[in-house]
Amino acid sequence: MKHQSNILALKYRPLNFQDLIGQEYLVETIQKSIQQNKIPNAYIFTGIRGVGKTTTARIVAKMLNCTVFDKNNNPDLINCEQAKAITEDRHPDVIEIDAASNTSVENAREIIENVKYNPVLGKYKVYIVDEVHMLSKSAFNALLKTLEEPPPHSKFIFATTEISKVPITILSRCQRFDLRRVNKKTLSNFLKSIAKKEDITISNEALNLIVKASDGSVRDSLSILDQANIFKSQKEIQVEEIVNMLGFARQGDLYELSKCILDNNLSKLISMLDDMYQRGSETSKIIEDMMNIINWSCKLKINQELIKDEFLTEEDKNFASYVIQFDNGKLNIFWQSLMKGYDEIKISPQPHATLEMVMLRCAFLLNDNQSTDLVEKKKSEINQNTIQSSPNIDQVIQNKVEQVSQISLKEKIDIHQKFFQFYGKNFSPLMAGIIIENVEIIDFSEKNKILQINVSDKNFNGSEELYKNLENDYKIEMKIKTEIATLETIKSLYKKELIDQEMKTDEFKKVLAKFPNAKIIDIEELERGDGNDG
Repeated sequence: MKHQSNILALKYRPLNFQDLIGQEYLVETIQKSIQQNKIPNAYIFTGIRGVGKTTTARIVAKMLNCTVFDKNNNPDLINCEQAKAITEDRHPDVIEIDAASNTSVENAREIIENVKYNPVLGKYKVYIVDEVHMLSKSAFNALLKTLEEPPPHSKFIFATTEISKVPITILSRCQRFDLRRVNKKTLSNFLKSIAKKEDITISNEALNLIVKASDGSVRDSLSILDQANIFKSQKEIQVEEIVNMLGFARQGDLYELSKCILDNNLSKLISMLDDMYQRGSETSKIIEDMMNIINWSCKLKINQELIKDEFLTEEDKNFASYVIQFDNGKLNIFWQSLMKGYDEIKISPQPHATLEMVMLRCAFLLNDNQSTDLVEKKKSEINQNTIQSSPNIDQVIQNKVEQVSQISLKEKIDIHQKFFQFYGKNFSPLMAGIIIENVEIIDFSEKNKILQINVSDKNFNGSEELYKNLENDYKIEMKIKTEIATLETIKSLYKKELIDQEMKTDEFKKVLAKFPNAKIIDIEELERGDGNDG
């Protein structure tokens, strides 16, 4: 492939290992293996798009066939004619195969048939198979023997973005290298050097946004820089132009949206979403970016050293100082609501309207306990009479449930479902689900105003909301246990109980008489009607 292209991603494609950035371990290992003549039968390179998998494969092919060496006896790829022929895609012994369009077993057999022939020019015949995970199962199986014992003159190099789809039988016959995402500082310095060579003027904020958007991919970063250089309206590329070009929302707007939700400022929230819609911000991208913000906020609460990241802007630091006041439980609920909303937007016929409702739901979930009239109304509906306040959480722990009546698994499931319906109807279905996942409900009664639960952690996810919503009206009794049986666990036990019962019936014994090894794998209770099949 010729490199006279004006496209930056092609123009600055590495021609040797000195040009390859961010993959030091790989470079050193392969160079040593070639120097020591310990070359494996096959390599497999994996990593995200644009980090150099195919490029590395070509460089390895050049090194294997290089005939010119420097004074240190290292391959001199710049002055080697064979290396130049591989760069220009005209070497007869280096065969590149796109597995996405050559997936069948017939294609694999063609490789097997050709592999036995000696190379024409070089020392090795090298097969580079890109996106190898796209090969069919039959094609993989056909290659097994050849990979294990290929002719001495043949080498295979595989590249894939989805290593999990490559059979373990193939992986065990290859030397694997995981190409890393290029870190921010390395990528930033690389882009600065390219911008200087190409006489491209770009602001630091715009450069940092390109680094962030490329997510460690060198090819993506060069493509964005190339596009921004064409898109720019003045000599220097500005951050606003990158934002508009990529359909991003401004980072400051995303922080303001998060603040509106956390502070329950609904009118400003709707106004901002409408403004972002008019500017063409992509709805799913807004959700993605806000998920990144909340994820970063949670990590910041755990490790405050993250604030020292040199790529953080003043806006980032200001938001960090604001969000640090919120506990991780609240931020986790924010994340879960965004995650659910992301799935909803993908199937919605009206993405922007769905985005608005998702954001409002986040605000309602996070603020429905902060002295709103709605919550007070719901509480009064639950119990019109004033009931003496329950103890606080530390006192509640002392009210341990020492005696629990032995009830059936079916009754336990009914108790959990009764609580879920009550809490979902009066407060929040999402929070009801979160609480159910973290507690074992021993008893619940709307009539007697009592809730008895077992928990493994007093500060379980949803605990704060549960106590704020119920402490004035319900007597909450809690017991700390090392192991609890949540609804999912109880359902599994109940299913096993049903299976055991069914296996003891006369009907199943008749089945065993004909099929001695028969087992019941799964069972499901059907709701019975009135017996009318019509």
